[in-house]
Amino acid sequence: MDQILDLLENLNFTKTEGLVYVDLLKNYSLTGYQIAKNLNISRSSVYSALDNLYKRGVVFLLNGNSQMYIAEKPSTLINKMKSQFMENADLLESKLNRLEKYDLEERYVNIEGYDNIISKVKELILKAKSEIYINTDFDLHLFSKEFNEINKRGVRTIVFSFAKLDKDNLPVELYSHCSSACDDKQTRIMLVVDCKTSLIADITPHRDEFLGTFTDNLLLTSIVSEHIHNDIYLLKLKNKYGKDLITEDIKLNTLLENR
Repeated sequence: MDQILDLLENLNFTKTEGLVYVDLLKNYSLTGYQIAKNLNISRSSVYSALDNLYKRGVVFLLNGNSQMYIAEKPSTLINKMKSQFMENADLLESKLNRLEKYDLEERYVNIEGYDNIISKVKELILKAKSEIYINTDFDLHLFSKEFNEINKRGVRTIVFSFAKLDKDNLPVELYSHCSSACDDKQTRIMLVVDCKTSLIADITPHRDEFLGTFTDNLLLTSIVSEHIHNDIYLLKLKNKYGKDLITEDIKLNTLLENR
């Protein structure tokens, strides 16, 4: 019962309104006096709740009797609430979009936290119209629903990893060095959507939480795209010639190489 009342409160019922609605469901028809007696609540509180519920179409008065109330069927009520929510959400989105002002400069938005990173990656994947490029050691099955959805629309998904990833039946092109097992050591992800939007995120030994940035800056998006492509080119050349082509004699002896 407590869970039902909590859920009703989450759907904009007061505690008293929730109790009144449930009591009516259990008893079919009751007067306000009977409900107050059943719940041991003051009649003024019950009648106030009944008045609010009546105005919202949650309870009704029986025909020919101004005293007896009945509850709307749960299935009908929930479908009505879903419909009202979607209508209000669509209307709100439309009005908020009219208010939003976009800067002429391309934006960089920071995201903190593993769950927030995963959520944003899923959102960006679903927005893809043509191609996405990914460099990651994340478990690809985190995004299986999204990969399958965009595959239906003909979107091509290309994934590179230094880790040993399992794609199973996922509709992705996977290029992997298979240098280590993917045993929950998720440390980084780079994503490019349609060569227009990119996201980069990682966690390091010096930081306890995942931190990332996504942007529609075309230069950064191009850099990430080229990086993923070059990783795949080098892997394919290594497989083709049976050796690593980045030998000591062609290295630059830079801070990056010597990290």
